[in-house]
Amino acid sequence: MSPPEYLHLASPLGPISRPLLPHPPRDALPSEIPIINLTPLFSDDLPSRQHLASQIRQAATTSGFMYISHHCIPLSLFQTARNASLDWFRSPLDAKLPANTNNSLKNKGVVGYRPRQTQHINPWESVDVRESFSWRYDPAYDPLHSPSDLENIPDEVKRYIDHDNDGFPWSRTPKEFSGPVTELYQAVLKLGRELVRVMALALGLEEDGLDGRFEFPDVGVAVNYYPPIAATKEEGKEKVSIGSHTDFQLFTLLYQDSVGGLQVLDREGQWLNARPVEGTLVVNFGDYMQRITNGKWVSTVHRVVNTSGRERLSIAFFWGFGLHERCGVLDSVLEEGEEKKYDEVGCWEWVQRRIEMMREVKKGLGNTTPEKPLSMHSQ
Repeated sequence: MSPPEYLHLASPLGPISRPLLPHPPRDALPSEIPIINLTPLFSDDLPSRQHLASQIRQAATTSGFMYISHHCIPLSLFQTARNASLDWFRSPLDAKLPANTNNSLKNKGVVGYRPRQTQHINPWESVDVRESFSWRYDPAYDPLHSPSDLENIPDEVKRYIDHDNDGFPWSRTPKEFSGPVTELYQAVLKLGRELVRVMALALGLEEDGLDGRFEFPDVGVAVNYYPPIAATKEEGKEKVSIGSHTDFQLFTLLYQDSVGGLQVLDREGQWLNARPVEGTLVVNFGDYMQRITNGKWVSTVHRVVNTSGRERLSIAFFWGFGLHERCGVLDSVLEEGEEKKYDEVGCWEWVQRRIEMMREVKKGLGNTTPEKPLSMHSQ
């Protein structure tokens, strides 16, 4: 019998290994990644919203992934943003380089364009085969805030949402691209704040128990363009469109087009295809959510492998509390006598800690492949 294979990756605990089942990826069952109808979210009926909260809690504590339907964002907004994004990514490299992340004065490496062969999210897999355009929260685009609000943002908030004076990166892109994407971003901000309220119920809080933490939320966007890949190995490493990872923050709302390629690792070590479901968004939970729920809500490993023969486009919206906020394990999720596993940590500190952990892993272990597990961590 051949020895078991392991997936190695960075995590909040440092480098970890997960055993893999010796089976090819298979499509996820509805019981593994459920489709949850959000219609009750917009209802005045509290019992209906509470039932929705229980469905979300069930998904969050098992697979950590779900689809959401009936979210009230018109499909046309996603299609327009997708088409505009594809047009931009297909343009010549010279037309995209002005928006290169290295040109940002205040947010280098955080916002802007990244060309192919420049991202390597998991050093034990291949370099990511993708291009991306990233953007971080700017209250000027937030429908919750009027122009007069922007003049009175507290200093402790403002220091975490400072942007280049010229409006980089959007100032370096055509309006045909920026317009549809920012319009979709505004719609997702509205949806996310509604979703946060039912998540509060799912966490045992009052519906408005988290509202204040999302007045100036850390909502980042990544528009990812994935050309097709053919080979499954590259220099002995698994070839991937984006490497295996978990998300840093609370939850992610993902639009994926019809091409497919998203894969989710279940607790047994089986890769599951999270096939596109028309009219839905994918929701997955992140490391910070796992932390504040004392490990109950699951931050699940996932990756993208686009072997479809077609180009793929996705738009991810990463949701976190405002970076000026702090949070520990929520008392509402604890059973009687249960101890808290994690200390309180600031949101900014958490993000920086996760980034530094990934850097340390790449620096110290990126060129080696351990023969045995580095550590075992239940996702």
